[in-house]
Amino acid sequence: MVGYEAFERTVEVGLILGIAEALRAEFGTEIDAHPGGPGNEAGVVNRAFRAVARRILRSIVPSGEDLGGVVTWVLRLAALRRFGEVGVDGDRAAGLLDQEPGLGDAWLACLALVPGSVLGEILGATL
Repeated sequence: MVGYEAFERTVEVGLILGIAEALRAEFGTEIDAHPGGPGNEAGVVNRAFRAVARRILRSIVPSGEDLGGVVTWVLRLAALRRFGEVGVDGDRAAGLLDQEPGLGDAWLACLALVPGSVLGEILGATL
């Protein structure tokens, strides 16, 4: 997703990243961040986080620009930041981001919000 890097320096993206951190701190291991799947909606916190991200980004993404693309890019950034916090990077992080392509933004939000223990389960390791 080339071309969205300038958004990373905005207060709004920092706010979205901070909201992900606050949600993890508030809900801990009880967070309802699952990404859903065919015939199954994503968790409530996952959906709320994506709705908040879209609303915040709508305030800074110029009309005519791809809001959905920016939202996806920011959710991917949030997931990558989360991975960095628990020591997952490089190929492992890229593989995890791309593990469930059919789930789109719900998968990225899930990865940004889940506790480290759940990331460990997804990776098949203890974090």
